[in-house]
Order: sequence, then C-alpha cells, then structure tokens
Amino acid sequence: MGLLGLFKNNKKKAIPIPTVPELKQKTKILFVDDMKFNIVDSLKSKDGWRNIQRVSDVDSITQPEVSEAHIIFVDVQGVGKKLGFADEGLGLIVALKEAYPEKKVVMYSAESQGQVNAFHKAADLVDGRLKKRSSRYEFDSTIERLARESFCLNNCVEYLRKILQRDFRIDKTDAEIKTIVEELYNNGTYDDKSAIASAFNLSNAGSIASIIQLLLVPFGAA
Repeated sequence: MGLLGLFKNNKKKAIPIPTVPELKQKTKILFVDDMKFNIVDSLKSKDGWRNIQRVSDVDSITQPEVSEAHIIFVDVQGVGKKLGFADEGLGLIVALKEAYPEKKVVMYSAESQGQVNAFHKAADLVDGRLKKRSSRYEFDSTIERLARESFCLNNCVEYLRKILQRDFRIDKTDAEIKTIVEELYNNGTYDDKSAIASAFNLSNAGSIASIIQLLLVPFGAA
C-alpha cells in the first residue's frame, strides 16, 4: 500500500451533523398528558415529527415509550398519579431527569407560569417551559432546538464534562473529552460500554455511555 492509501485509511471521519429532515425522522418525542392534545397530531402531520406520541400517564419510568424517547413533554397537572407523585407532573419530571439525565424534558401547563411552583426542584431541571396554549410554532421550535442540542457534539461534550465532575470527580477539558468521543467514533466502539468505560478510565460507563450513544447511534454513525 502506498503512502496515499495509508493516509486515506487513517483519515479521521467527522462526526455527522444531522439535518432537520433527519432530526424529524429519528427524534423520538413523548407527550405525557392525561387529556387529548391536538397539537401532538399536528406536529406529526403538519411539521413532520414522525416519531411522536402521547400517553395519558406513566406506569413505569422504564416503560418503552419513556426509555426510548429523546424529548419528553410533561403536563404538570393530571399526570404522575400512577407513580404516586403528590405533586403530579412536577414529581414525574424530577424522576425522569434523575433516571435519564441525558433526555430533554419540557414542562407545560394550562395554568400561567406564575401559578406553577417556581420553587419546585423540577423548575431547575427542565430544558424548556411552555404554556399549553402556546402556538404549534412554539412547540415545533422547541422540539427542533432540543433535538439539535441532543445530537450536537459540543452539547454532548459539555454534558459529559459535567457528569464526569459531578458523578465521578473527574476533571477533563472539553478538548480532551471531544478527542475521546471522536476516537470512539472513528474506532467504531461508541456503542461498546466497556470501550467507553476504558476510554474514560471508569469501572462502569453508566450514564456516560448513554450520552455518547444518544449522540451517535440514532443517525447510523457507524
């Protein structure tokens, strides 16, 4: 093999940036609302978010609709009851963010934002807030923004840095983390939990693997 061939084989692949049509095809969106919400059907039929659905409540944090979703909208009233949350949707939001820190969660309410408990822990955890009467455009824009963030390398790196510091007391720069993620991608080991754990010198990849896989797996990065 000549030097040119060797160079081509060793050339690093750039992590793909999904287009809006790709985001609309692949992003999984869940609404948790005890009442039929017409905007859900409109977002699918008129705005093209193909993988969008509604459940009236959550029976289990690990049920497929929840575990497979990338973005979850939670009505703060009338849901969370099946899991016994006295504070209904607010309690459910906290549970979702604790179980799936990599997922984007949006709270919405038929009441004004002033009536929703601004001092509840959920208010600091959500990735967005909307009024239930917000326009379809506002819901569509919020979904697109959060989908872009979910599948963005810089956002992934920033989030990994915070998780490494908070959960593992490991300090790495954004540049160091970006290099590791890019190497995992180029080596084809981004969906291998043991390889991810080794790359970050961890005994268990845990949420770190989930965040990396969220960035790369849905868009056929291999």
